[in-house]
Amino acid sequence: MTTVEVPALAGLNPSSARLSHRPANRIDDLINEVDSLRAVQRDIRVNTRELAIAPADGALMVGGGERYPLRDHAFAQLCSRLKVPAPYARRCDSGLRAQNLNRWLNEEDRNVLLRLERGEVRAVLSASYRAINHADILGWLADRLGVDTPIRYELTEGYLDMQVIRESPVQSLSDRGRQGLHRGIHLRNSEVGTARVRISTLVFRSICLNGLILNGGSWSYSRRHVGKADIASDVREAFDRAMALAGKAAEGLLETEGVEVADPLKVFDRIVTRYELSEGEDSAIRKAFLWEPGHTLWHVVNSLTRAGNANDLPLDSRHRLQELGGRITSLASEGRRWLDN
Repeated sequence: MTTVEVPALAGLNPSSARLSHRPANRIDDLINEVDSLRAVQRDIRVNTRELAIAPADGALMVGGGERYPLRDHAFAQLCSRLKVPAPYARRCDSGLRAQNLNRWLNEEDRNVLLRLERGEVRAVLSASYRAINHADILGWLADRLGVDTPIRYELTEGYLDMQVIRESPVQSLSDRGRQGLHRGIHLRNSEVGTARVRISTLVFRSICLNGLILNGGSWSYSRRHVGKADIASDVREAFDRAMALAGKAAEGLLETEGVEVADPLKVFDRIVTRYELSEGEDSAIRKAFLWEPGHTLWHVVNSLTRAGNANDLPLDSRHRLQELGGRITSLASEGRRWLDN
């Protein structure tokens, strides 16, 4: 068993930053927050035969001596690795659960990576998992854009979602009454196996704080947390490419003003069905439409991205709606059927 120790630091508070806020933070603010969390994190690589579940409290015992509580996400990952349904394991009494999992841990006989935070297991990952940490990406981004670059972000146990906003608006749009459209980058990463590294083109509309995320094709870069290659140069190039394309994306968004939509509410019905949106997402879209109603694709897209700022929706839903606005804009700008693709 190998372990890398990091000195402990107590008294940390969860992040209060929100993607729905104005980009009042700077990259340096987020770097400081991430560095504080790194001080209470460490990784352990260990064989499953060195692990056991304590019958009394369900803690994960490592090497027969160390004990670490399992967070819900880590418990689900452990069950998945052992091919035991997590809902079933949770319903078992503590003794039966420990008996089942310990048997499979012994038979699995594989190396795993345990990611710890404040003495708890936050992730159980394959030994081949390559940790691409938030701090690494933020360091590359700061080198490229500077630590004072405006951002808005949310940092949760599962994800870092961050939007980098250029302070000056897209110049080519200034004479067309759209000074509020800004170029940007959207970054999503996970340190616990819930997402790849993804860097996407972003258009930010300052008047309503909307973020339009364009993914897929040349609009974005993604990388799984595996392999041995140094990805620093790839990520830096992705930052540059996404920012360069953001001006084109803003032009594409502006062009949606010329696409008439006879009945936006019926269009929302079709979007909800086509993309299998939840009841909460559906409701957020229709509420957002009331803020800026109209009969063009511009109004439809802005309803999606404004709904992506709804504080009562989970982060995944908000991210999904902003991506959906970007997808529809991209399809329309390419002359494709934007509703049926």
